[in-house]
Amino acid sequence: MRLWLSFCILAGLLTLVARGQEGGTAVQHASAITPIQTPHHALSAVRPFAPSTAISRPSDTALDTSSHTWQLLATLPQAIIHDISFVSGQLGFAVGEHGQVWKTTDGGKVWVQVLNASTNDYFYGVDAVTAKDIVISGFYDSATAVRGVMRWSHDGGVTWSGDLSFGSTPLQRVRVVKGQDGVIMKQGGGNSPTNAEYTTTGGSTVSAWKKVVDNSDGGWFDPQFSLLPNLHARSSGINFCTSLTGGAQWSCTPSVDPVFDGPVFFLSDSRGWVGGGEISPNVEGWLHVTTNGGKTWTARTLDGPWPIRSILFLNNTIGWAAGGNFWTGVGGIYFSTDGGMTWSVDATTGAEMGACAQHPVAAGKHQLWCAGFVGNSSVYSTVIYSTEY
Repeated sequence: MRLWLSFCILAGLLTLVARGQEGGTAVQHASAITPIQTPHHALSAVRPFAPSTAISRPSDTALDTSSHTWQLLATLPQAIIHDISFVSGQLGFAVGEHGQVWKTTDGGKVWVQVLNASTNDYFYGVDAVTAKDIVISGFYDSATAVRGVMRWSHDGGVTWSGDLSFGSTPLQRVRVVKGQDGVIMKQGGGNSPTNAEYTTTGGSTVSAWKKVVDNSDGGWFDPQFSLLPNLHARSSGINFCTSLTGGAQWSCTPSVDPVFDGPVFFLSDSRGWVGGGEISPNVEGWLHVTTNGGKTWTARTLDGPWPIRSILFLNNTIGWAAGGNFWTGVGGIYFSTDGGMTWSVDATTGAEMGACAQHPVAAGKHQLWCAGFVGNSSVYSTVIYSTEY
């Protein structure tokens, strides 16, 4: 039933695109169709149709060898990984669809599956709060019910709680700072108000989380949001929303990009980046920069051949933007040395690079990891790349 629905979504998008191009009117722009293995929900919005205006279209083999080399560390067969988190340069966790949780103890070379939950579980978030305390989030989706779920491990992934239920709205990523303050963004959709959850007490039980409206206009948000140690949070998608209270209250403005936004990364209250992209009617990605806390934003400083799914900066100048599109087999990682004002191709992977993480490994050195998925609806895998900077 859900597979049939996915075909209907795809067919509907193509029909709307065709009508829009013929009539020169607004069309349905799609950012993504989720989940991958049993697609049933299109993240989209009606916007004016415009031909692709990509600044550059690097070839499939393009590589900026003047920067550094990304190494393919591991391939996880029949896995669609949506988030990764490292608690050290060696210890990390990854989560994905069909109830999979993976763990590495050697910096990402070897991964062991530490949880194989129900095939109806789809995990979109993981946060290694400590080496022992790991929280994962996502949703349970069957033919009869959908519910947001969370699980905890307090022994480093050896054992896990059962699904903690958060109602009928899917959860996306979860982030916890200082061991007690956390935010979860909900997937949302349609015109109904979009919700989030926040905690000030660690979040190990459902009752420790409080539901709040983060966007009264409704619509979806990208999985990657920003939560700073001072508890200032930013999230974007259909709208760009800010919380200065750890997720308890939110204020929203239109999206930074006129189409819609995607991942958000803030390094401080002044310096931030928002990415985005679409898979229909064009396959394209973009990125904007702010240096004054979002009061003003640049025009697109990146406009390339794959949607941007993940942003990571080490400081005000050095950063990466990764992304791709599983359905057309494009993807890779961009690199910037000037705070995101200009970009070069760091690696092409042909995979949808959806999650990146970093951890200091020595004085002035950081290890970085990016995970993406590649294949088709029946044969697929996750690839994990890494580099040191």
